[in-house]
Amino acid sequence: MKKYNKILDSIIPVIIGFELIILVLGNHSPKSIFIEIKQILLYPSNWLWIFLSMLIGYLGEALRGIRWKLLISPLGYNVKTIDLVNACAAGYMFNAGVPRSGEIARCTLLSRVSKTPISYLFGHVLIERAIDIIILILCIISCLIYKWNDVQSLIINSNYFSWIFTANTFFVIIILLSLFSFSYSLRKKIMSVKTIIWFRKYFLQIKTGIYSVFSVKQKKLFALYTVLIWLCYLLMTFVCFWCFKSMQDFNLFDGLLIMTIGGIGMVIPTPGGMGSYHGAVYIGLCTFLGQEGDVATTFGFLVHSAQTIMIVSMGFIGLFFLNLKKTYNSKVK
Repeated sequence: MKKYNKILDSIIPVIIGFELIILVLGNHSPKSIFIEIKQILLYPSNWLWIFLSMLIGYLGEALRGIRWKLLISPLGYNVKTIDLVNACAAGYMFNAGVPRSGEIARCTLLSRVSKTPISYLFGHVLIERAIDIIILILCIISCLIYKWNDVQSLIINSNYFSWIFTANTFFVIIILLSLFSFSYSLRKKIMSVKTIIWFRKYFLQIKTGIYSVFSVKQKKLFALYTVLIWLCYLLMTFVCFWCFKSMQDFNLFDGLLIMTIGGIGMVIPTPGGMGSYHGAVYIGLCTFLGQEGDVATTFGFLVHSAQTIMIVSMGFIGLFFLNLKKTYNSKVK
């Protein structure tokens, strides 16, 4: 029974992702999207923007690893920065395959290499996620202020309700079902006997890992890294606007809008945001920035494909070097 549950936990997010992609494609065939992307790639300047987007995306991963060192140091462990960066890259790669598996993977990999207690590292992941949620909420508030008139018109406009009860209804239903499926699966894992025993055993270490954020000596540097990580997320989206003629006049606030809406899509537990990111970006570009459906669809596939290639490539490299690494004791004597 447990074997079937594990299989379902892996298959259901993939099915949801494919359903969302089919919904986003609508009347567009995968072939037509491929042709659109191929047309974009005919221009050498567009290759530059795409490569730059991938480079900035990896910089965000690297900064997350560098920031992690600031959380580990107060606990008396001196982990090598390159190992932290490679562990983060590998974690992103695992997330691209199985939702939320990357957090466990990067903690396990780093613990194996540096002998840092995994419970401390798990506490760091929890505090990182809390920080990400806070920043995402701030981004949502900023976007609501920026597009408040559009949001109001959508709510007031009588056509808004007919807009909801069309294809978007299906999109919302899938989101709710996926969130329910994820929360149910998570609740089962949390309430399992083994998990409860593990949490009881390592609770103090997890708590210490979480509270290490208050023990960071270089708090300003930690805040700077956090801002730079999210700036990378913004810029890796923004530079791809220049691949499309209809988006070349977009400003940074438009980039913030699409980054935020895409970020909300990434919260949905599909492999690497498959389908959920595409759908969220499609809604953002069509509803708030006046883009045609085919352009919005192509943009979502272009950005997501570029970042997925980067994540998988750098993840494999990170995993390769971590496996070559000899285990060392990072505990400061």
